Amino acid sequence: MATRRSVWSDAKVQQLAQRFVAVADEVSRLQRDKEPDCLFFQGFSEHGHYAGRTRPSNTRQGIYAVTPSGQFLASVNTRQAKDMVAMLEKALAKWDTLTPAERTGTLPQLDPDAVKRFERLRPTDGLVVRVFSRDLPREKVTAGWRGEAWNQDHAWFRRDEMLAMVPAAEVDAKRAFPAAALLRMCRVHLVDNVRGQTMAHANEHVVEKELTARTMRLDGDVQEIEFTGSVRIQRSGTWATRGYGSKTEQQLGLSLQLLGAARFDRKQQRFLDWKLLAVGMRHGATEFNGRQDDLAPSPIGFAFDLRPDDTANVAPSMYWAYGWK
Repeated sequence: MATRRSVWSDAKVQQLAQRFVAVADEVSRLQRDKEPDCLFFQGFSEHGHYAGRTRPSNTRQGIYAVTPSGQFLASVNTRQAKDMVAMLEKALAKWDTLTPAERTGTLPQLDPDAVKRFERLRPTDGLVVRVFSRDLPREKVTAGWRGEAWNQDHAWFRRDEMLAMVPAAEVDAKRAFPAAALLRMCRVHLVDNVRGQTMAHANEHVVEKELTARTMRLDGDVQEIEFTGSVRIQRSGTWATRGYGSKTEQQLGLSLQLLGAARFDRKQQRFLDWKLLAVGMRHGATEFNGRQDDLAPSPIGFAFDLRPDDTANVAPSMYWAYGWK
């Protein structure tokens, strides 16, 4: 997110990027697993800026420029536009020295059946929503991009979970949100990732959770639903609040009120619209979420809305916490 704001918005970077095909992916799986697309990434990333390096971490995070066959051109891991410009220019200079055969190379097509990406589990007959997180207006705003930061994710619900959200087709009929789906939503998506990366909450960190659906109106086959509820998350322990910093005793929490609305087509058995707001207070920090100097309580908000049908198939950022196989 920080790179998106500070690097990819730069005019010179955008100009140079027109000569590349940009692809973004989650590095943790690519640098660890042994499936064909992961091995392809590992083949060129080992020649980049982290080549042979194991400290301070084993990550291969960064921006890599390669040929279609995976021949390494250049790489960098930066939040500085000038460094990105230098990397792209270096990659293009090396590209210009290659012969047409070297540029194209030969690479067997990756067998899609051998690649077990989480995106294959997207519930096409269930519910897929986008999730946005941001700080809400406050008296003391953090200087720089962090004071205006926001983030985006996707949340998935399988068909049985989706149908369990719908109360009876009677005005004022109520139904509790499916417990397992609500717990997962709290653990994975009600996280303070506004300014950076954080981890999912554990089950025991979700100390209170309630979300109720109520039928508000019936219009033929369309059922209008209201969601109301609250969530409280509390964590304590020993961890760092600055990247690779020392570990100290910490507390972290969120206290949120939930309000939403949806329209469900009972004939087609699908949602036509689905929105949920979670608004309240947060405090504390995790190692990489950019809150090291912002531990005190402050307002935060999350917005969920129905994923448009024409958008790309994007997996939840912490897909591993779903436990789906």
